[in-house]
Amino acid sequence: YHGVASGDPLSDAVVLWTRFTDDTLSLDSVKIEWRIATDTNMVNVVNSGFGYTNENKDWTFKVDADGLSPDTYYFYDFEAQNHFSLRGRTKTAPVGDIDSVRLAVVSCSNWQHGYFHAYRHLVMRNDFDCILHLGDYIYEYEDGTYSANLSNRSHEPANEIVSLEDYRIRYSQYRLDEDLRDLHQQFPFIMVWDDHESADNSYMDGAENHTQGSEGTWTDRKNNSTQAYHEWLPIRTPDLANKTKIYRKFSWGDLIDLHMLDTRLIGRTEQNNSYSDPNKTLLGTDQYNWLTGNLQSSKA
Repeated sequence: YHGVASGDPLSDAVVLWTRFTDDTLSLDSVKIEWRIATDTNMVNVVNSGFGYTNENKDWTFKVDADGLSPDTYYFYDFEAQNHFSLRGRTKTAPVGDIDSVRLAVVSCSNWQHGYFHAYRHLVMRNDFDCILHLGDYIYEYEDGTYSANLSNRSHEPANEIVSLEDYRIRYSQYRLDEDLRDLHQQFPFIMVWDDHESADNSYMDGAENHTQGSEGTWTDRKNNSTQAYHEWLPIRTPDLANKTKIYRKFSWGDLIDLHMLDTRLIGRTEQNNSYSDPNKTLLGTDQYNWLTGNLQSSKA
């Protein structure tokens, strides 16, 4: 129902995603079978397997398909309850001496403030390797806030999203946009969040658009938003015990080492007008040390 997606391409692996929709809500869990092949007819299958999803994962399913070849297009699909998903396309990263890479960069996709035709134009171009989504994949606002009052673009749920169920419904709505679904089907994504995936002007210990008490605790809301993010998006989770940790590195041969940074939730101190405070940070100590260490050792 929500299509398929892929993400976080390495030279030998890529994350594959789908969601099972059980209209009757009668199942405790469902078995998902997956396969990935080098041809559109799914004859030359290079890896396959199965797993299970359930309500605790909001019926989403992800697998890290490995054993792949570098710089290669692959096709993949899923089967559950005798139903097949859409068939997706993805691509692995290259290795060795390469001289070019083309990336499509997008961000700030507010459902109720504009249509997603930019995604459709990217599908039509078909001349790049990967999508970089740099955050604000969803917006947390209630219906009518920061809105252009477009036809058939009202937010679901209508309230500002705070609970885990709220965040899940908002992702579901976004993923039913035809242009976004088509783009996910055709290209791997590499993603990081900005603030609106949780709340406007978020930082490690709070957000401008979070009212402690009437909207619960910031810790709970942050956990709700990060859980839904990992459920609904084709991201490799670096640390299962700490889902706010999403900073990670990707390489395209010897040309680029790409560092995807979290400048919101894991280390950012509260933003204000004190620009010269030496204790303020965007990255936090651990992420800063990880980044500078990688930059110092990079041969790209």
